[in-house]
Amino acid sequence: MAANSPNRVQSVDRALLILETLSNYEMLSLMEISEKVHLHKATTHRLINSLLENGYIEKNPVTKQYKISLKLFQIGNRRVQNIDFLNVAKSMIRQLSLELNQTVHLVVEDSAEVLYIDKHEPSGNDNRLSSKIGKKAPMYVTAVGKAILATKSNAEIKEIWDQSAITSYTEHTITSLDDFLKEIETVRQNGYAIDNEENEYGVVCIGAVFSSYKDLAAGAISISISASDMEKKPLYIEKIIETSNKISRLLGQF
Repeated sequence: MAANSPNRVQSVDRALLILETLSNYEMLSLMEISEKVHLHKATTHRLINSLLENGYIEKNPVTKQYKISLKLFQIGNRRVQNIDFLNVAKSMIRQLSLELNQTVHLVVEDSAEVLYIDKHEPSGNDNRLSSKIGKKAPMYVTAVGKAILATKSNAEIKEIWDQSAITSYTEHTITSLDDFLKEIETVRQNGYAIDNEENEYGVVCIGAVFSSYKDLAAGAISISISASDMEKKPLYIEKIIETSNKISRLLGQF
């Protein structure tokens, strides 16, 4: 929604800004919050009191500093618990990660991006990635995002593309819509997607979508490997397709 939209409520926007700001710090004083959100101290104090009363932030009685509470996590977790594939898919990616000794991700689509729901990174694997559970990433620059987009029409893909801030993360990032649609057609033909160092240098991801009886693209999974480990690419492709198909079959039982 545009910043000047008449449908926006200023006090709600300001309260959300305070929550987002607090989420980046362990604790902040009233003055620190006021300075960071660029609001008058009295206005900030009024909004903080409302957030306190509703349980979204907490106040240390000794230091008088504020921190974000776990209420938003609890609310979000209720949504996650309602996703019936979660436990099935988590178990599957853990098995796959241990079998291949590689990092495996589980994502869902969220507002034209992918949201990392789970990640299994085996101990002893030196290929540490920037991805984190709860983090979002653009769909166009990830294998999981491409896999999900391949289930949509080109018109839907263009709409998501137009909503995204197209950025070159590396020299391999696809930034042309025409080139991207050609890439998506390849994904449709192959049944899997590749992120060829498009998001992070030195990291190649192989992703595939899985479905449920409710949704053609309930989510997606990916294997992340070092770009120097490509001799095993056929095995990784086989395993990611095999695992995504297993998840889909199991979800069909719900």
